[in-house]
Amino acid sequence: MADTFEGSDLAGGGKGAGSRVSMQNVAAYAGVSIATVSKVMQGVSTVLPENVTKVQNAIEALGYRINPLGAELRRGRRNLVGLIVPTFDDPPLARLVMALELEVERRGHVLFVGSSHGSEKREADIAGRMLDWRVGGIIVLPVKGQKSAAAMLLDDAAVPAVFVQARQAASQRDTVLAPPGFNADGVAADAVQLLFLRIGAP
Repeated sequence: MADTFEGSDLAGGGKGAGSRVSMQNVAAYAGVSIATVSKVMQGVSTVLPENVTKVQNAIEALGYRINPLGAELRRGRRNLVGLIVPTFDDPPLARLVMALELEVERRGHVLFVGSSHGSEKREADIAGRMLDWRVGGIIVLPVKGQKSAAAMLLDDAAVPAVFVQARQAASQRDTVLAPPGFNADGVAADAVQLLFLRIGAP
């Protein structure tokens, strides 16, 4: 996933130290300015090759990793997609979850999955939790249909949502059909494509 890196986007610990580190630590270790570190991390081509090497070596030596939350919050959106399924025990649904995960990750996002355990009340609760996490959109395999509390909650929040179910719904909500014997890869591709059109993401 490509991110714009700035000071708050890096977290790490100097390989086992367990402490948080800053852009200043990277710059000091590499012997360059903070601005140079930022440019290297953003892939700016005007940085001297030797400075690129110094910064990359510092990152490796100190064990830095990206904290995506900082970058996402500054951009005003999350690269997080929610998925609510009725169960994890059904093999066709399990295959669909895996296909959705791969399709979402291929687009540089992360899938956040929860099971309603066949309960409409829990389905609404999970939808609420996903909204609290500011997901960019949600894919729902509903327990019963699109007149649930979860569907109403998503409508009220104006969060892009796509429903995946065996038969066409009577409502105007975005729906992808997954009839008996459906192809998991095909349904996943259709659902993610439709959701990302609504999100406005590539």
